Amino acid sequence: MQKFRFLIVMLLVVLYGTSARAQSVLVFGGAGQLGAEVVRELTAHHFSVTVLVRPSSNRARLAGLPVSFVIGDVLREGDVERVLRSGTFKVVVDALGRSGANVDFYATAGRSIAYWSKVTGVQHIILHGSVGVGESRVAYPVSNYAVYKTLLQAKEAAEQALRQSGVPFTIIRNAVLHELNPGQMDLAHRVSDPSAWGVVSRRGLARLTRECINNSACQNKTFTAIDHGMR
Repeated sequence: MQKFRFLIVMLLVVLYGTSARAQSVLVFGGAGQLGAEVVRELTAHHFSVTVLVRPSSNRARLAGLPVSFVIGDVLREGDVERVLRSGTFKVVVDALGRSGANVDFYATAGRSIAYWSKVTGVQHIILHGSVGVGESRVAYPVSNYAVYKTLLQAKEAAEQALRQSGVPFTIIRNAVLHELNPGQMDLAHRVSDPSAWGVVSRRGLARLTRECINNSACQNKTFTAIDHGMR
């Protein structure tokens, strides 16, 4: 009987230990508008979440959430390496967003994240991309493409680095991000059609992100997120 109990205890340790490791997620851009929604969604479903933040980052959106923080700058490759070596992360979410003229930010950060994720054994990267990149250019308004061409090219470079890294990936593109109105239902869903164009909420996009973790239907796939209930 005592031996039987010991075996049960050991089995539980293995099962819970494996579960905890599988749920360890590193989020880049977690203090931003989209990233904070992703972090909120993941912690609500009991994922263990770590967020890379700069010393100057405003963490107000993450107040009260059970997350760990690592200080660094995603534009410094050494910082990306350090954070990825600081824990055993099974999943990385790239929810980076930045306003301003430095659009090369996306390409630089994307390459470092993809490379060091591969080196450190990350099993899945989820990248939030933009409609207008790659084959989805057909969906992008021609009148706006010239204005955002450099930005979209930088985001395409990040996608290419991810695909070439050898790390299993999911790319979820979005065209227009809006907030849900109070009481409005989240109807966000993934579509594989690169010509798709529509609105989606950050909350819905966060849910789609969480649903792709440990989901074989999302492996090495590129989607567009759309909520047909939003205009």
